[in-house]
Parts: sequence; structure tokens; C-alpha cells
Amino acid sequence: MNRYPIPRPAITLAALLGVLATGAAPGAEDPPPAKTPEGPARRAIVLPDYCNTPDAMAVLADGTIILSVPNFTDPTSPGVLMKVTPQDEVSRFCTLPLHPETGHVFPMGVRQAPSGDLYVADCQFMDETPDNSRLLCVPVVDGKPGPVEVVARGLNLANGVAIHDGFVYLTDSSIGTTEDGAVTSAIYRFRLDERDVQIMPGGEDPHLVATQMTASKELPVGADGIDFDHRGRLYVANCGDAVIERFTLDRAGKVASRKVITPPGRMKSADGIFFDRQSRKIHVADILANAICTVTLDGRVETVVQDPDNDGSNGLLDGPSEVVVRGNEFIAANFDRVFPGCVNTKPDKPYSLAVITRSP
Repeated sequence: MNRYPIPRPAITLAALLGVLATGAAPGAEDPPPAKTPEGPARRAIVLPDYCNTPDAMAVLADGTIILSVPNFTDPTSPGVLMKVTPQDEVSRFCTLPLHPETGHVFPMGVRQAPSGDLYVADCQFMDETPDNSRLLCVPVVDGKPGPVEVVARGLNLANGVAIHDGFVYLTDSSIGTTEDGAVTSAIYRFRLDERDVQIMPGGEDPHLVATQMTASKELPVGADGIDFDHRGRLYVANCGDAVIERFTLDRAGKVASRKVITPPGRMKSADGIFFDRQSRKIHVADILANAICTVTLDGRVETVVQDPDNDGSNGLLDGPSEVVVRGNEFIAANFDRVFPGCVNTKPDKPYSLAVITRSP
């Protein structure tokens, strides 16, 4: 892999995340009224109006969900962490500190450490101020958030978060482009007690675990969702190329082996991922196809839920960015943004999570 030098990405924030467009795509018409399809029972968890772009979720031991809401659709609402109880009651959990230079905060990936603390990716990718993204820690004592701490700064497109064996792992979905236009992305790991790390640019930082290359020009986003299986093997979604890659790490956190386990073309995209320890399957949010896919550890892909364009009512998928498992239910965050080639045609209300009963 030819990683160095890595030119600065010639990719706009709008192209990567669609965050600057707040209306319908050109020529788009209103989707048909949302109807609950036949099949598994569904319902929607409707979010407050200040939660216009839900993204990622941490499922706590008691079934509570901590939801990250970067609010890309309408950035006048600051990004926030929300709490969803097992009874689907929604409340604000934590207001995150704004970035001192950009004046914004965009929380994306979120996971809980064994201590109860939350680690959050703050995606500050902006044309004018690259490399301002951060990894944050929200200390949690007796279920209440404490003063937020900066774990690492100097990231570019901080995205997915996973925690394993005393370390927090983070994907940076775009750290540069090659001469032929391929996107280079990165996977980092930090000790849970590290703070104020300044990332070295150019792929030279000692926290770097691996890089990924993404050839897709339609969706130029690389390493995205990230999780570990029951054997401690690391899985990373290559979003634009729509594949899942497995990494085996040695005790020092170095890559001992790596393999793309899913065949190309079985998914349109691979956004957030979640490893379900009960079924020992990986659940993938295919945001372009408006679908949830399940991947076995030998790489077989099955589309388990897929919806046409709609407004996210009645538990329908509306541009899912991540799906998690809570009991016998899928919970999908309806990111509801417009990308080239996606089913979704415009962001619209209700802002929601889709709840879908899983097959036995």
C-alpha cells in the first residue's frame, strides 16, 4: 500500500456527509406516505426537533441507549448525546463542549468503557479547518456525566468508536487521497487513560493501527463502523467500497493479519457496524440501500430489512447510519441524509430511530 506522502483530501464536507444541504435533492419529490410493511413488528422512537441527525449508539447493560446526534442537517442545533430508556423514553444526557476553534461539536461514534465512561468521536471535518476532529471522554459517575475530557485531537474525519481490552479504537474516515483519487483512512488506538494526545499527520503517529484504501468515487468515505468479536478480532467497515475487513492484532496492537471477509457488490455501502455476541453476527447499516444487512463471521451477507424512500415514520428505515441490538430488537438510527446513489431523497421529519423486532 502506497500511503506516503498522503495529499490533503480534495473532498468537501458536503460530498462526504451531505451536511451542507438542508433541503431536498434537486428534482426530488416527496416520498410516498410511510406505511408499515408486512413482516416483523415495527415502531419509531421519535426524537425532539433539536435532534435532526441521529448517528450512533452505545447500548448499556440495562438496555439504556446513549445516542449521538451530530445535527448535520441543521447545525444551528449543537450536537448532543441523548438517553433512550428501555421503555423508549428520550431525554438529553449530555451537552458536549464546542470546539474552541470551530465553535461546533458533531458527536458521531460512541461506546461505553467498562468503567462506565463514554468515548465519543467529534467529527470536525471542515474545508477551512482540517484536522480539528477530536476523540472525547465523558466521565460517568452514578449515571451522571461529568466534565468532558479531550483524549485526542488533530484527527480529520473522526467517526467510529470501539473499546476492547483497555483501549479505545477510533476510525478516521479520510486522512488523505492518493494521486489516483483513492481515499486513505485510518484506525487508531489509545489507552483508556490517555488524554490530550496530538495526532501526528501523514500516517506517522504511533497510535496508528492500520490504514484502509477506498476506491469508490460515489461515496469517498473509508474506515467507518468498527467493532470486536467474541475472540477479540477487529472488524472495520470500508463504507464507500461496501466491504467488511477483519484484523487480527498481536498483544502490542500491531496487525498480525488482515482480510476482507465480504464479497464486493453484496452491499451498496457499509456504515456503522455492531457485533451481536448472542448470534455472533455483524449487523451493518447500508445507508445507500436504506437497509440493514447481517454478516456472518465467514463473510456471508444477508439483507434482513430494506425499505423504499420514506420519511421514517412507523419504524421504517430512513438512511440508517448504525444499527444495534437491544434484546430481540434492532434499533437503527435514521441519519436521513442525501448521498449520490442512495434511496433517500431528502431529510425530513420525523427525526427518529427505527425499532424492528428480530426474527427468532
